[in-house]
Amino acid sequence: MEGGLGPLTGNKLAMRLSALIFGGGCIFALAAASSSSTIKAFPVKASHPHGIVYNPAGPLQGLWFDNRTTDDTSSVVEFDTSNGSQKTYLTPTRGSQPGSINIASDHSIWFTESAANKVATVTLAREIKEYSVPTQHAFPLDITRGPDGAMWFVEEAVGKIGRIAPNGAVKEFVVGDRKSHPTALITGPDKAIWFTEVGTKKIGRLTTAGRVSHFSAGAGTMTGDITTAIDNSFWFGKDNTVTRMTTGGALTEYKLPNAISTGSIFGSRNGGVFIGVMQKDGTGSVTTVSANGNLRQFDLPQKNLMPAEFAQTADGAFWMATDSFSPTASTAQLFNLPLPAVKADQP
Repeated sequence: MEGGLGPLTGNKLAMRLSALIFGGGCIFALAAASSSSTIKAFPVKASHPHGIVYNPAGPLQGLWFDNRTTDDTSSVVEFDTSNGSQKTYLTPTRGSQPGSINIASDHSIWFTESAANKVATVTLAREIKEYSVPTQHAFPLDITRGPDGAMWFVEEAVGKIGRIAPNGAVKEFVVGDRKSHPTALITGPDKAIWFTEVGTKKIGRLTTAGRVSHFSAGAGTMTGDITTAIDNSFWFGKDNTVTRMTTGGALTEYKLPNAISTGSIFGSRNGGVFIGVMQKDGTGSVTTVSANGNLRQFDLPQKNLMPAEFAQTADGAFWMATDSFSPTASTAQLFNLPLPAVKADQP
């Protein structure tokens, strides 16, 4: 399938934060400054790109995303970043609502299917195989590669986390009740699975042996995603802040001025994180946050779209899928932010 029209451009606002101390933690507030950069939009035929990932090696090398629909267009798409061409692979269960997508240790691709209650893989032969989640109506959502060669995923509706082996065998772990809503997960530096619990405002830790512990995520409404940074800390978003947490549970919060919601969060190779933000005026952005309190904001060229999922290609550029905050804002496009020279800790 063929893709891309000409690029659209947006602006970047560079900002520096000054620290304010509250109790045992830190909250950082905006101080000043500005400049500019470019984000490009590439229309795609998929109506709702969601999970997106860059596969660095193997037969499936390249950028992939899924089409999170509940009709007969639900699919996984192979996207050529050099020319915008696309190849679509329909899911065997139509209307499966693909969710998060990630890479296994053998460089096969795995993704969740929320409506179908399944986890699926794109094999190295480019065939899709699906596996049912044992608990009914579990709503599998995020998926990540674990420290043990398996893929791990959240069962958002039932307070569980699942482990799926390369052969499709699934094991489930209870990490909370149905009100806890585990939403996103990642393998931590300690080789445990760390996850957000949006319903109970906690960060959970699950060992591969099944031991569960919980940490307070502090005040404010969590938006779901979590990542790690090169200093071995965890970062997660809230409506108008981004929070850094050590493995011991100590929290530092960074205020995101004018933000009303946050989306995907992604650890930078250079320190700090990148996070999708929706501003009060309807401007969506990619914002970098460094561990020492520096912010840099890159605005999307179209209003009412917020970065929902990120992937970083080998050249350092970011590709992203978006969520729409308006019926007139189309999600049928990918956005690209070229970042080979941008460092989150050096605004």
